[in-house]
Amino acid sequence: MTPARAHVLLVVVVAGFGAPVSAAQPLALKAPAALPQTPPAQPADTGPASGSADRLLPPQDAPTQSAEATPGPAQLLDLLLNRGSSAKPGPAVDHQEPIPDGNDPATLRNACWTPAQLAGSPTDRTIQRGLKPDRTPPPAWAIRAAETALPPLAHGLKGSIRSVEPADPQARLVALTFDLCEQAGERAGYDAELVDALRAQGVKATFMAGGKWLRTHPEQAMQLMADPRFEIGNHSWTHANLRVVEDREVREQILWTQAEYQVLRRELAERPCAQAAGAAAMSRVPAWPVVFRFPYGTCNQGSLDAAAALGLPAIQWSIVTGDPDKGQSAAAIARAVLAGVKGHRGAIVVAHANGRGWNTARALPLFVPELLKQGYRFVTVSELLSAGRPVAVEECYEERPGDNRRYDALFGRGSKR
Repeated sequence: MTPARAHVLLVVVVAGFGAPVSAAQPLALKAPAALPQTPPAQPADTGPASGSADRLLPPQDAPTQSAEATPGPAQLLDLLLNRGSSAKPGPAVDHQEPIPDGNDPATLRNACWTPAQLAGSPTDRTIQRGLKPDRTPPPAWAIRAAETALPPLAHGLKGSIRSVEPADPQARLVALTFDLCEQAGERAGYDAELVDALRAQGVKATFMAGGKWLRTHPEQAMQLMADPRFEIGNHSWTHANLRVVEDREVREQILWTQAEYQVLRRELAERPCAQAAGAAAMSRVPAWPVVFRFPYGTCNQGSLDAAAALGLPAIQWSIVTGDPDKGQSAAAIARAVLAGVKGHRGAIVVAHANGRGWNTARALPLFVPELLKQGYRFVTVSELLSAGRPVAVEECYEERPGDNRRYDALFGRGSKR
């Protein structure tokens, strides 16, 4: 979640954005560690409450992680898109590769959910407030796996990334990002109408999900995981202000979210519908989130370093739609996006899909067809990063340096201080 004007996170890559461009570096990342295998079904939990660190413990003989040979430059795209995944490397040229038709029963998404289930209901947007904060960590096995799942971030991906300069001078890329954040004392919503609109228009998008949101919305989270056009990024556990909390809290906010994603991915893999769809279908579900967004758009060097140590590039934005503002109409959101991409070839747009984006779904048909007509292609954030050189700065801000300092006095661990 970002301030009223920065709450909508639609990622659009814009080459030539005003921030300084990081020097191009060869991204010689080591291969990710092998993902722990799915354990046999466990007996019913009669011990600690659901959500404790002892639930879903793997067997004692679970395979250990191992590193493989260092990839060359030709493997970078596959590393970005499939880090930790068993998926086969894909072509490194076309980021708008064909996606199976939405009615194809072979796709994992449609094998596990009916159109009616995917459509959801208007009540999904409802935000419940005044709840007891859930501070229970994910299971210990998932946290351990997340600690070493991704290699430390390469130099060329460090800093606060506000856009990407595509290597192809003809490329015009747009990455739409939607925050799915949830504070400690609430249960946020889910904008099924927005997700349905993206699917109907064949638009790729990245959903920056909080770990607690993943826990309270497991079914919707797995639907997004199983959709070949979407990716899930990490947006911290309870939307804490990672510029003001202690170092240990920063690490936990990021790490727990990675772990909760893995819990849900494992649950999805064990479902009969996923097993019936086949191993190839499940292998297309990313093994881990590989991008991160700071809550409130706030960071410091310590929190940037913490994300980098866990292998996660920090994704900010270059276009603010302001969808958390009830007065921001669909037409105003569309104008903000269309104006923001003018003269650029890649940008990151910020929006919300957690019940706090008031007119975002209705804005999509106002700007998506127009951008396509202008020659833009919609990509996920991972695809955007693999398309060129990140434009990064050392400070996290909304639209100009220092404009989010007001949050330091308001928010700590994802609630009022």
